[in-house]
Amino acid sequence: MQQSHPIETDIVLLGAGHANLEVLRQFAIRPEPGVRLTLISREPETPYSGMLPGLIRSEYTHQESHIDLAPLAALADARLILAEATAFDPEARAITVAGRPDIPFDLLSIDIGGIPATPDGAGIPVKPIGQFLDRLHHLEAELPQGARLAVVGAGPAGVELALALSVRFAGQLRLVLISATPEPIATAPAAARRAVRQALVDAGIELVCGVTATTLNGDRLLLSDGSYIEVATALWATGVEGPPLLAASGIACDPSGCIRITSTLRSISHPHVFAAGDCAALDPHPQPKAGVWAIRAGVALANNLRRAATGRTLLPWKPQRDALVILGLGHGRAVAWRNGIALQGHKIAWLKDRIDRRWTRTYTDLQLQPGSTQPADSAAPRTHAPEPAHAFGPTQAPPDVTTILKPPLGKLLVQSADHFQAFLDDPFVFGQITAAHALSSTYAQAATPWTAVAFSSTAYAPRDKMQADQSAMLQGATEILRDAGCTLVGVHSTEAPESALGFSITSLVEPGNVLRKEGLQPGDLLVLTKPLGTGIVLAGHARGNARAQWLVAAIASMRATNAAAAEIAMAHRPRAGTHVARLGLAGHLQDLLTASGVAAVLRLDAIPLLPGGRALAAHGIESPLATPGRRLLANPPDAALLVDPQISGGLLLGFPPGRAIGCLQRLRENGINAAIIGEVEPAQEGAEAIRLE
Repeated sequence: MQQSHPIETDIVLLGAGHANLEVLRQFAIRPEPGVRLTLISREPETPYSGMLPGLIRSEYTHQESHIDLAPLAALADARLILAEATAFDPEARAITVAGRPDIPFDLLSIDIGGIPATPDGAGIPVKPIGQFLDRLHHLEAELPQGARLAVVGAGPAGVELALALSVRFAGQLRLVLISATPEPIATAPAAARRAVRQALVDAGIELVCGVTATTLNGDRLLLSDGSYIEVATALWATGVEGPPLLAASGIACDPSGCIRITSTLRSISHPHVFAAGDCAALDPHPQPKAGVWAIRAGVALANNLRRAATGRTLLPWKPQRDALVILGLGHGRAVAWRNGIALQGHKIAWLKDRIDRRWTRTYTDLQLQPGSTQPADSAAPRTHAPEPAHAFGPTQAPPDVTTILKPPLGKLLVQSADHFQAFLDDPFVFGQITAAHALSSTYAQAATPWTAVAFSSTAYAPRDKMQADQSAMLQGATEILRDAGCTLVGVHSTEAPESALGFSITSLVEPGNVLRKEGLQPGDLLVLTKPLGTGIVLAGHARGNARAQWLVAAIASMRATNAAAAEIAMAHRPRAGTHVARLGLAGHLQDLLTASGVAAVLRLDAIPLLPGGRALAAHGIESPLATPGRRLLANPPDAALLVDPQISGGLLLGFPPGRAIGCLQRLRENGINAAIIGEVEPAQEGAEAIRLE
């Protein structure tokens, strides 16, 4: 995406914890010129811990209890990288993510939560919450009636979890709560402890106090006093530790593996690293591991990251001494306490629900325009362009775009070219998709990719940032080209206001095997090998209107080349074909029909669509590359999808009926989301070439 100011500082947010979410919100409200945010998250949505018990009790839907990261990142003009970090090097200022280049940073904010102190193989930890919810669904389906389930840990989180599970599994499972203290929530006021004890009794939850669980041996949960309890499995809601990658990085950590931070929320050993939430320990007086502290730290974290990026003095964060605790008891009741005072009842549950919903709306209902996408001022300072010969990974780019090649004897050469300005802020994924798109012309003509020349532009920034972005783009592209058997023989690179990438592809084809656009006959069936909607989903993402799951599905579709679909399709001998690209399905079908002198009927309900495509189209969102003159007589959402410009779209092929059905079966057997979407008809004078049903 184009920046209105050259990038000077990269702030990477590792983890989508509550504090890092607030950083995104604060930068969405007030962008910082010259600062680029990157969010790295394992999951496309992040759960709100305060709503977990309500979600377990089915009082909230998944969408109500999770923050969708894609709209929030788009509004903050932040790059969103959905992947799991496996390590980070605070000295080299780089984060390791499996399957892609390291991600460099100038400033790093870590908010990845903690993990329960769980013995190896001893059951199911409650955190990370997303993984726990997946395991919980499996338990619900697998455990037999009457099975016994242990919850280890009787602090507020463990108690609330046990009570929520008693509602979810009422009459199905038995529950036992293991408390290391003489009674649950031992540090709470007496009135709160009484309310919890009564709720546990009413829920029929067994209580084992004054012992710790040591390990799970088969169906025996061993206890510290030498006894054991027979259980199907155990859920661990004990005190948290820092994820192993923190201590492994060499950054200063406390004995539990959490990053030691000062009152400014920066590491005591590496001042360019900040941390908050359960993975951080405020030195020398750490706060309790509870979501409320991460929420309160968010504004201070955003402010100090902004100050660090602009060279200003950091400000200390002064957390409150005590926080309001509200514990859901189930059945519309809750208990709350603070400063030794406790209250319980239905009104407290109503208050908790109101507070939780208000917090999630802070992020889900944020209505701002995304960061500037206007062209950079022509007077903006220019930086050095990366050298064309820059090495970009295991495959080295030749230093010159002039290459002498000798084609195989008897083969025809097919030339194609395509070029995109950056439509995603993740350069690695952008490179993958651009390469996959560039190969589509090759596969649509039954050719085999041979060589490629890349033309890349990198947005103005300091030299090291430009080189890192170009390297990531070309690594992503090379991965796709290599898998296609296509050799990258040259790279030409420049600097520009906005990153861009294109390829000139040279392919080989047997003289008699070229698939052309003419040749369709009435009665032929039309096969589409990929769903529509990439342009609309990307446009929705740019405006902060696309859910992360929609973006994930669109990226997966765009990254996949048409190689497998082409191999299967060509074996069934299509009469004519093309690939769906900038003209949209309607535009490219029109080209086929004109070349063949025929017409066609499209069956709207048979056309595969990407998740979110129809919903976004119904709200009037369309790609800026859509051609208004190509609109058809259809409902507005259908019209937008039919003319939606596709990036790395599918193949559109015409077959005689028997061959079409056989081809579709083979495509689906190989996991390709293909469909027969219409039929070729005789052309009628004065009638539209495309008819809709």
